[in-house]
Order: sequence, then structure tokens, then C-alpha cells
Amino acid sequence: MGLFTKDIKTMDDLFLHVLQDIYYAEKQILKALPDMVEKATNRDLTAAFKAHLAETQKHVQRLEQAFELVGENPKGTTCPAIDGIIKEANGIAGEVAEKKVLDAALIAAAQAVEHYE
Repeated sequence: MGLFTKDIKTMDDLFLHVLQDIYYAEKQILKALPDMVEKATNRDLTAAFKAHLAETQKHVQRLEQAFELVGENPKGTTCPAIDGIIKEANGIAGEVAEKKVLDAALIAAAQAVEHYE
């Protein structure tokens, strides 16, 4: 759901919506990163993706703590933006055969994810 299609009336509603959006995005990134680790052919790139995976796991834990602090259960709200970024990344990576080009495509995908974050 987009920000302006939700029934947001208060600052608390807005805060919860944004928290749910971020939580969903981080969970989707958490699902996508192992595939990127597996596809990367450069060892430094593989290490960077593994580090990002560990960092993203910490983000999810912190978000779950934030939900707890506001008395809500951790729950995401669908975020078409991150879904689109991940879908495009998977599509591009699936089409590339040359290792250097594949790694460059994975880097571009990771940059798009970072920009969103």
C-alpha cells in the first residue's frame, strides 16, 4: 500500500505505517541477499554481501524491538518499491552469463537497494 492510500489520521498512525514499511523492506532484503551471495563470483563482493546480510539481520532485530516498545506486533506492510527493486535485480542477474558482468549487475542491484534503504 502506498502512503496516501492508507487510513493515516495521526502521527502515531504514520509512524506505525512507516515502521511496517521499513520492516517489510528489510525482511525482503533479508530473503534476497543469500541469493546474491550465491551468485557473486568475486570473493570481495561475496564478503560484502555476507556483511550486508549480517547488518540486515541486526536491522530486523532492532525494528522488532521498536515494535515492542510501541506495543505492536512486528508486521510488515507490502512495499511495492522494494519488491520492484528486488524483482528487477533478480531478472537482470538471471540474464547475465559473463562473471564480471554478473558481478557488476549484482553491484548495481545492491546500490539500488542501498539507495532505497
